[in-house]
Amino acid sequence: MTKYILHGGNTKELNEDNNGFFREMTLGLPGRVHVLLNYFSRLDSEIEECAKEDKRRLLKNSQNKDLSFEIADPQKFIDQLKKCNIMYMRGGDSAKLIKMMSPFSDLKELFKNKVIVGSSAGVYVMTRYYWENDTGILGEGLGILNFKVYCHYNPNDINIVNKLQEYKENLPLLTLPNCKWVIFYQ
Repeated sequence: MTKYILHGGNTKELNEDNNGFFREMTLGLPGRVHVLLNYFSRLDSEIEECAKEDKRRLLKNSQNKDLSFEIADPQKFIDQLKKCNIMYMRGGDSAKLIKMMSPFSDLKELFKNKVIVGSSAGVYVMTRYYWENDTGILGEGLGILNFKVYCHYNPNDINIVNKLQEYKENLPLLTLPNCKWVIFYQ
C-alpha cells in the first residue's frame, strides 16, 4: 500500500505542524530508510540549500532512524525511485515539476509500497487539477490522485475554490492551508 502525504506549502517555516509533517514521513518504517529528495521544481542554484534544510528537518524529526539521502537526478530517476523508501517532492515551480515528471510512465505503479510526499507543487504534480498560486491559473497534474487541490489555501479565497470546483469534471476538492497536511493510502 502506498502512503501519500500531501502538504499545503511553506515547509521552511519552523512550527509544530511542519515538525509533524517531517516526522510522519518516517513513521512505521523499520531499519535503514532511504529518502529520495526530488527538487525538479527548483532552480539548480537552490538544490544544495534545500537538501541541507530538508535533511536537517528529517533527521531532527525521525526519532533517531537510520536515514540515507539521495537527490533525484532525471537521468537516473527510475532506478532511484525503485530503491527508495520515501520520495519527497518539495514545492517550487509546478509547471517545471510536471514537465520533468511527465516523461516517466507508470509512476503510480512505481510509487507502490512507498511513502510519497509532496508539498505545494509536489502535491500538484500528483493530482488531476489544481490552482496555480503563482500564476492564478487552473492547471492539470499527472492524475495519480484523482481529485482537485488548492494549496496555500485561505478561507477568504472562495472565488478560487468555486473556480476549481467548476473546472472540468466533478471530482473531490482538497484545500490545504500552509503548513497543514493530510495522508492518503492507496
